[in-house]
Amino acid sequence: MRRVPHSGGDAPGGRLIAQAIEVETAGEVRRPVAFILDGRRYEVEQVLDMWQDTGFGLAAPLKKNWRLRHHRNYYRVRTAEGEVFEIYLERSRVGLRHGRPRKWYASRKL
Repeated sequence: MRRVPHSGGDAPGGRLIAQAIEVETAGEVRRPVAFILDGRRYEVEQVLDMWQDTGFGLAAPLKKNWRLRHHRNYYRVRTAEGEVFEIYLERSRVGLRHGRPRKWYASRKL
């Protein structure tokens, strides 16, 4: 697996999913090994790429401050069936301080 800086938005095509998912993780680094999307379980065969997004998204220039930054870990994964998905972990610190668990999302199917 290669580790490269990534902007998160440069891969053309794909089907937008943008939905919360359940993810199983394993290993010392806690990488995804399986996820459930629309009631179907997908086994992760390979993590193809991973990157962090700490950008501001579509926030207006005057509203860009540290509190509005994304804190996401993205993973491009290949399933056992050969399908490729981008999924991410929302690492909001505000959620942790208020007892809310971190959430996983399926971004898109490539």
